[in-house]
Amino acid sequence: MFGIPSLGKLLVLGIVIAGVYLVFKTIGRRGQSPTSGSGGNGKNRQASQKNQDISGSLDMVQCPACQAYIPAKSKCSCGGAG
Repeated sequence: MFGIPSLGKLLVLGIVIAGVYLVFKTIGRRGQSPTSGSGGNGKNRQASQKNQDISGSLDMVQCPACQAYIPAKSKCSCGGAG
C-alpha cells in the first residue's frame, strides 16, 4: 500500500512544495514593502523616521482632542492639535 513512490510523483510533489514556498515568500515580501502600510505618503513616513532613536522607537504624545497616542512631531488625524 505504501510502497516507494515513482520518480514522477516525487518530482510533482517537489514542484508543488516549491510553488507553495514561493507564494508564501512573495506574500511575506509584500507585507514588508516600504510603500505599503496604512495609506500614508512618503513624507509622513520620513518625518516619523526622524523622531526615531537608534533602537527604532518613537516619542509618542497624547492628542488633547481625541486622547489617541501619535508621534511627537505629527498632526493627529482627528484635526486636533498634536
